[in-house]
Amino acid sequence: MEKLARPSVWKIKPYIPGKPIEEVKRELGIEGEIIKLASNENPLGPSPKAIEALKRAVEEVHLYPDDTCYYLKKKLASRLGVEENMIFVGSGSVEIIHYITTAFLNPGERVIMGKPSFIMGKIESQIMEGEVVEVEAKNYTTDIDGMIKEMSERTKIVYLDNPNNPLGSMVKKEDVEKLVKSAPEDTIVVIDEAYHEYIDRTKTPDSVGYVREGRNVIVLRTFSKIYGLAGLRIGYAISKPEIIDVLNRVRLPFNVGRLSQIAALAALDDEEHVERSRKLVEKEREFLYQEFEKLEIPYIRSETNFITIDTGKDGQEVFKELQRRGVIVRPLTPYGLPTHIRITIGTHEQNIKLMEALREVL
Repeated sequence: MEKLARPSVWKIKPYIPGKPIEEVKRELGIEGEIIKLASNENPLGPSPKAIEALKRAVEEVHLYPDDTCYYLKKKLASRLGVEENMIFVGSGSVEIIHYITTAFLNPGERVIMGKPSFIMGKIESQIMEGEVVEVEAKNYTTDIDGMIKEMSERTKIVYLDNPNNPLGSMVKKEDVEKLVKSAPEDTIVVIDEAYHEYIDRTKTPDSVGYVREGRNVIVLRTFSKIYGLAGLRIGYAISKPEIIDVLNRVRLPFNVGRLSQIAALAALDDEEHVERSRKLVEKEREFLYQEFEKLEIPYIRSETNFITIDTGKDGQEVFKELQRRGVIVRPLTPYGLPTHIRITIGTHEQNIKLMEALREVL
């Protein structure tokens, strides 16, 4: 295999996703209820409008999807105030990250990103033999000044997940602006906004504004989080037409399924479901903050639907003990945070069960 595979492959530590409920039940022989608070899914599920649309469309799965995602692009463009040729739709924003590095990154060119940040940016860059430069976070927030210092004419991509995954913290508007305006002319700034809909509207950076200005910026968003369509794998990018054209040249045909497109269209129309999901997270986030403070558990204030805490113990062991009690969370050892775990904010009932299990374990 060492001779067959590309050398860059051996440098990669594969992405380890949160375990599904079925796998945990199988592994541990648990018969009772298991709650999954590991992958930042919406505990309220998908929009009822999306479910109804899927029911109506399920008998059409023998047909190929619309390769251009015409209607979804049209609706997204209208909402965002951009042209339809500034939208790219992918099988989750992860697939779009793959296309970005495939289309733009040459061997030896630099990719600058925070540490920690969403790990797929690093993995995809390694596949393409890019030089990954990770800049340590300061006070659990991405160090923008540190990223700017690392920029050079060899820098092809700057990746910023904002809010940050797995920290949950967010870079301020003025710092995002400083990063974008400091990037060299031939550098692409990727702003991954998977948790955009959870952000306090008074704090939200206008990342799409940089696209409208014609800058080399790609904004990533997803239907996996607040819209509750993680299982259908659909996300999108907003960028200037020239960048979208390049991405389309490496895109696989029919990369977004028919049902995924139909569900996303319906979900966009259900603003009531989005607002209900946002309010649940705001209320339960405050509840969990109070519970962590009672137990004197350090936590990072979050702009997302998850909270990262410092257990003060081996996070992998805490993860295993919680699993045995029917609660799945995310250990952050792969992100260089060996005592931290990331917890998705669930319903009130789920959060109560989480805290009961956490008290026992800690």
